[in-house]
Amino acid sequence: MNTQTLLTQLRDLIARNELPAALTQLRTLLDNNPLLDEVVLQSGRFHAIRQQIRLGVVSHAEASLTQNQIRAGLLDLLLEVEQHVGITSSATDTNAALRLEVERAISIVDSKNVVVGATITAGGNVHIGDIITKNEGATIKNQFNGGTFNNTTFE
Repeated sequence: MNTQTLLTQLRDLIARNELPAALTQLRTLLDNNPLLDEVVLQSGRFHAIRQQIRLGVVSHAEASLTQNQIRAGLLDLLLEVEQHVGITSSATDTNAALRLEVERAISIVDSKNVVVGATITAGGNVHIGDIITKNEGATIKNQFNGGTFNNTTFE
């Protein structure tokens, strides 16, 4: 996935009113960037207005206005990201760090076997990834009462 594809995907999420998913992806995309503060601010606004809707303390018109403001803010943020990473014509070389950060984040968003921001230590026989083991007629220890059961469903 390239930067333009990810930004298009984010715009589609916003257009489909899937703001929680868009906010989550933007947080991942801008994790080590000063623009993350804007995403955090918009996320806070979104969760606050959702809570006010649930509590019934805000009118439908006010809620719609706030959600539209959040959408506009996110779209403006996406435009700024585009300008900084060189998708639009106003990009400069001073934005190379942001460009690298966005490309790193895209590789994380597009991967299923990545752990971000964690230190993992393990000993012994450890495997991370996809392994499918077929055990026909296996006896599996019941974790609740110490008994065993045989079931071919666990092949």
